[in-house]
Amino acid sequence: MDPAQPQFQDMTLFDVDTGEPFIFTAKEQEFFARQGFTNPPKYSSEKRKRMRDEQMATKPFWHVRCFVCGRVGKTHSEPPDPKHVVCSYCFAEKWNPYLEAHPELQDLYEGVDPRPPQEQEGATESAPE
Repeated sequence: MDPAQPQFQDMTLFDVDTGEPFIFTAKEQEFFARQGFTNPPKYSSEKRKRMRDEQMATKPFWHVRCFVCGRVGKTHSEPPDPKHVVCSYCFAEKWNPYLEAHPELQDLYEGVDPRPPQEQEGATESAPE
């Protein structure tokens, strides 16, 4: 391990609403540090996911069409320019050449899989219509 990088250990934190303890894992701490987050979470990862899911359930969907291949999809945010929406498939085709042309970004995006979730390893969902 690089001595310049901090070593993280699991720590017990408490939910701000209920006071229930939860484990802030070393892996989560590493992720928070990489993202530049300076404050520890106020809720467990399960509760944060549940809160996100509840929030997303109330948001409207926008139907969009990929301007490259014509696939139809949906998103929770209105695209600023609907004529230039690119689906995850077309994005994935352009991602690796883009990173090769910009080596300064390669470390930042190391390990990121640009393929659509259903094409990633271990996926069980079918491709979108």
